[in-house]
Amino acid sequence: MENELQSLIDQFLKILHLYSVIGRKPKDYGTGDFLFFTEIHTISMVGKNKEINMTKLADLMGVTRGAISQTIRKLVGKELIVKSNTTNRKEINLMLSEKGLVVYKGQESFQKELFTFAGTLYETASQYDVELVQRLFNAICNNMQERVRQL
Repeated sequence: MENELQSLIDQFLKILHLYSVIGRKPKDYGTGDFLFFTEIHTISMVGKNKEINMTKLADLMGVTRGAISQTIRKLVGKELIVKSNTTNRKEINLMLSEKGLVVYKGQESFQKELFTFAGTLYETASQYDVELVQRLFNAICNNMQERVRQL
């Protein structure tokens, strides 16, 4: 059991490393702008959550408001995200610009290409297997979020 667990941990660390290699290199998603992982992840979250405010976005992404503010500033500068005021002057909503929508769609296409294999596995998996993977991913995510809070 201990060897199997260590093997899973090693495989997971390898996945993290390979994903970070992909994430370190900026990529053009169709607009001529080369975007880093943090920027594209932010665009993706804004695209999935129409008119989200910065506090909610930071919570969703598991980062500080200061970190999300820096990323949003860059993306506004690249004309990928638009800020809009709500009735509350302190609250600023975010949405994708037309250019941001192009990036969002390009990123979705890239992600589908990257994870095509997962669809095939998912379709053939039992409900128990799907729930097991969900529990595992949730446990990993919760553990990592707790460790980030402790930094």
